Amino acid sequence: MRYAATIALTVSLIVMIAVTCSGQGFMYAPWEAVSPEMEPNPSWYGYTGLVRTPTALISTPQKITGGAHQVKSDGETSKVCAATVGLMPTLEIGAARIEDVLQDTPIPTYATETVVNVKYEANIGGLFNNPMAPKMAIGIFDISDQVNRTNYLVLSRSIGLAQGSASPLPQANVHIGYAKAERKPATLDGIFGGIDFVAAQDMLAQIEYDGEDVNGALHYYPASWISLDAAMLNSEFGYGFTINSGF
Repeated sequence: MRYAATIALTVSLIVMIAVTCSGQGFMYAPWEAVSPEMEPNPSWYGYTGLVRTPTALISTPQKITGGAHQVKSDGETSKVCAATVGLMPTLEIGAARIEDVLQDTPIPTYATETVVNVKYEANIGGLFNNPMAPKMAIGIFDISDQVNRTNYLVLSRSIGLAQGSASPLPQANVHIGYAKAERKPATLDGIFGGIDFVAAQDMLAQIEYDGEDVNGALHYYPASWISLDAAMLNSEFGYGFTINSGF
């Protein structure tokens, strides 16, 4: 299963990169947000990321993003409510309330748990005086170890097409990282990665490998402050919404 997931992710990434750069050269794109679908996007678990995996992007300062989603995990359907707050350009905190978490007890039981996350962006571009360096962030999922505390490091690079391209995919963000979970088995553990790109106007597509499964999601933005989300997580359907609000 793990080998099949890795092969599927590799094929997906090759296809997406081939479509993105067909007939055109790559150039590094600026990180400034130009539309809602290209702003740092919250994951479903209380940190800026894709679906389950974090990215090196940080939530916009003085902005709250969050949402509610229904997912399937280990054969159980559960709801996840999460929120992320950008405290400063390099620091964010977040939290998620996850239903039906399998407890590590002699008799298997399920409970609702609340996890707290933190992520810090290390300015490696400034450190090495290289504005083209990828973004890098370190973070902790579930600081208090309610579910499974996980430390991670992740790199993100924004790649755009050369000027004059007629491609409908003007920009893609590529992410790769490594996570170390407190206990195994764990969903987010080992090497993970993914890509997100604007699939159409007002629509963001995401593909990721979370260390165990290949997941994909679509975010549709009927307005700048909300997205309607649908995803496939470990071949199971998930859905929900994400909202953002500045203050």
